[in-house]
Amino acid sequence: MYKRIINRLLKRYQISHIPTAERCVYLTFDDGPEEGITEFVVKELDKYGFKATFFCRGDNAEKNPQLMSLLCEKGHSIGNHTYGHLHAYNVSTQSYLADVSKAEAILHTHLFRPPHACLTLPTWLNLRHKYQIIYWTVNSGDSDLGHYNYDNSLSKLKKETRNGAIILFHFCHRHERETRELLPQYLKWLQENGYQAKCISSDKSVI
Repeated sequence: MYKRIINRLLKRYQISHIPTAERCVYLTFDDGPEEGITEFVVKELDKYGFKATFFCRGDNAEKNPQLMSLLCEKGHSIGNHTYGHLHAYNVSTQSYLADVSKAEAILHTHLFRPPHACLTLPTWLNLRHKYQIIYWTVNSGDSDLGHYNYDNSLSKLKKETRNGAIILFHFCHRHERETRELLPQYLKWLQENGYQAKCISSDKSVI
């Protein structure tokens, strides 16, 4: 209970929506890059001229430099998602910060999203001065293992999308089937309803 309260309080001080008068959203993808699904996501975004922000695991980025190059060449932005996808409450503050720094040496970004959307107060105090800590407005549901339902997820996305919303998807093998099923239909809906998708930049603005 204590941990939940702390996380709810900390989320109020992070970025989960970007105010804008434009009809646009900010697509974000977590946990990759991994082969197959990364190329798929990029291809789908290209169809509509959409840009996105990819919160990469340092270990996956290190193993797949060609995919990191692809993301950068296509004009997408990169965020830090730790090196080994650590849960802040399962390791010491020192170990967590060291893991973030290890990822930073590969990713070179001022954007950060904590795995599991969890931060302890000490880790938050250390990270908030260096990073823009990004949460989300709408969770696509592509990572709801055991509870995923295509119709419900797509309906929720459509209902909760609004100007400036930050949308959470994934680009990893673990959630590949769900992402491949859900993403194309959502992107098509965005275009049909006059939305653009932009990157989040490290100064809280967009590209």
